[in-house]
Amino acid sequence: MERITTLMLLGTALLGGCSEAPGVEIGPRGGIVESADGRFTVEIPKGALQHETDITVDEVECEQAKSLGPCYELGPWGLQLLRPCFVTYALDAETLDGVDIEDLSVLTEHEDGWKPLADRDFDAKDAYVTASAIYLGTYSIVAEIQ
Repeated sequence: MERITTLMLLGTALLGGCSEAPGVEIGPRGGIVESADGRFTVEIPKGALQHETDITVDEVECEQAKSLGPCYELGPWGLQLLRPCFVTYALDAETLDGVDIEDLSVLTEHEDGWKPLADRDFDAKDAYVTASAIYLGTYSIVAEIQ
């Protein structure tokens, strides 16, 4: 009987679906969460969270028309951090084709549209762009229009 109950519970969990990737529990000590494809990472520094929080990174449908790659959503969406986190996009040759890495900006979605994060740092050798954010939300990478 115990085996049947266990199988029923497992089947219910599988049928119920787990469409979102599981999160990583991060607390006051900070930590790092990476997207399933390895192209997007968030580093939450020590002191940014007061309590253990399940932080998720999901690739989402991108509503940013100029996005050079996938959009990622950090959850819980809208969570304000006590210290800025660092979001990093790892870039590939296809993304950088004809684009100067210094022309890239990381955007975050707001109620009134997409806004660039205030700062950014580039690493042309290892092909990544990092920016700081104080809220968890949806992020995109675009080339600046000169």
